Amino acid sequence: MGKYLKYAIGEILLVVMGILIALQINNWNEERKDRKREQVILKNLQIDFKTNINNVNEAYDSFMQAYDASASLLEIIRSNAEIDNTEIEHLIDEIINKTMSLDIITGSIDEMLNTGSINLIRDTDLRKQLSNWSYYQTDTEDDIVIYRDYLFDLFIPSLTNKVLLRNMETPDFFEEDINFKNISKSSFKVNYSQTIRTVQFENQVYNNALNYMYALNSYKVFNNYLNETLNLIETNIND
Repeated sequence: MGKYLKYAIGEILLVVMGILIALQINNWNEERKDRKREQVILKNLQIDFKTNINNVNEAYDSFMQAYDASASLLEIIRSNAEIDNTEIEHLIDEIINKTMSLDIITGSIDEMLNTGSINLIRDTDLRKQLSNWSYYQTDTEDDIVIYRDYLFDLFIPSLTNKVLLRNMETPDFFEEDINFKNISKSSFKVNYSQTIRTVQFENQVYNNALNYMYALNSYKVFNNYLNETLNLIETNIND
């Protein structure tokens, strides 16, 4: 009986050890698969974040150009100097036509957040950064909506009896092969000293410039977030 019990216990121990070894091997395999999936996620995020940083920088530069034009126009309104009609039309063109829309690439981060794959990322600081994505994206887009609503609903309509919109340059973002027919300059004459040097128009230009300031600040904050997150992403990518 004693020998049988020893044999049985030995068999049980062997089975238990076999099960534990199999579980450990399975855990190793799953961990290896998770690390591969983590690297794929990180590399996809790296591509999208680099693209977004470039897009934010381009949008920021275009908004700064429009803001500078607004500041220049406000100085002309404020001064008593003789007005150059061509300069006014150029500045208005810079204000309403030169800003670029911000295209944010969200494919990889949306997939990661929607599928719960964020849990595969081991770096807690990076997970926290990625979890804040919606806040920074929404905050930036909200300021852009405010700017666009004021520009198209209030500012541009206010120009119809103040400047010759027909004399504006054709936006340079149109495709070259569309071959639009050239539009001649307006034959009307406008006294810009009378139409733009009013309290109402000065306030409209200022409010529009203020919206550019909010948008520029949001772009700066969003850009800082993107760069900080990208640094963490690249730190966790295995070469």
